[in-house]
Amino acid sequence: MIYVTGDTHGSIDIRKLLDNEVTDQMTEKDTLIICGDFGLVWNWKKEVHDEKKWLKWLDRRPWTTVFADGNHECFPRLYSYPVKEWNGGRVHVIRPKVLHLMRGEIFNIEGSSIFVMGGASSHDRGPVKGNTDAVIGRGWWPEELPSEEEMANGLRNLEAHGNKVDYIITHCLPTTYQDIVKRGEFKPDSITDYLEEIQKTVSYRHWYSGHYHVNIDVGENITVVFSRIIQIGDAISESATILGSPKYRKQDAVLIEYEGEQLLGTVKDVMPWGTILKHDEPYYDIELFDTGRKKPVVTVRETQVIEKSLIK
Repeated sequence: MIYVTGDTHGSIDIRKLLDNEVTDQMTEKDTLIICGDFGLVWNWKKEVHDEKKWLKWLDRRPWTTVFADGNHECFPRLYSYPVKEWNGGRVHVIRPKVLHLMRGEIFNIEGSSIFVMGGASSHDRGPVKGNTDAVIGRGWWPEELPSEEEMANGLRNLEAHGNKVDYIITHCLPTTYQDIVKRGEFKPDSITDYLEEIQKTVSYRHWYSGHYHVNIDVGENITVVFSRIIQIGDAISESATILGSPKYRKQDAVLIEYEGEQLLGTVKDVMPWGTILKHDEPYYDIELFDTGRKKPVVTVRETQVIEKSLIK
């Protein structure tokens, strides 16, 4: 089976792979795809202890871990790893069972064709923050955005496949869908505009991205994934609730089902491992928009949250 998850950010968010109901059942026949911001090739000088520890841990898992690059990678180091062909496309070999899926390549994994295009603009460092000397070449690299050749390589490969693939894996979204998720906060750039054209011209079954730190379906067959691990082909709405991997985050506006009513509110607190008495799924404290209610804050389980609302 093929599974998809979002950013791991080195050791920061990789713990979602530990003691997880999905990964606990994965075998040597399975592949886990990370949609960018892998983060274990990060230190600008060399592979440091924390990277070594987690790369060793991943390499010892039953499954094979592969990742698209995001914007938070050390690109000079990432591009220095050996290149080989794997399942029809080119990869950088970080470890025997940890592979970087190179930009613009198409892979055939378990009979499914998967187009991969990493890269995105950083919104927490680099040009957006003034290009400080402390960051350039140490925590930000211009290679975060694909080159013209990498994007051209993607178009050539797609054309060779008749502009039709089963799945698309990217770090960021096409411009239109990024605007929906970020409500105009993130500006269009060369990669989001490039992906916009691909979205219009390429036939695909489902598209997965990371980058935005949410678990949400954007349209019928486009999914942003962060803390969830879902089977490829599924949407967030179809994925099971998982203890420790809540779908929603603090400050999210959500529509909930509570005492027979559908109500809008804001997530004030997240209990990823359930409550003291209930450990069956994540729970949330929701501050209702209707402040005149006797209970301005209610506690609900994840299955009572109908959807994330873009209304705030």
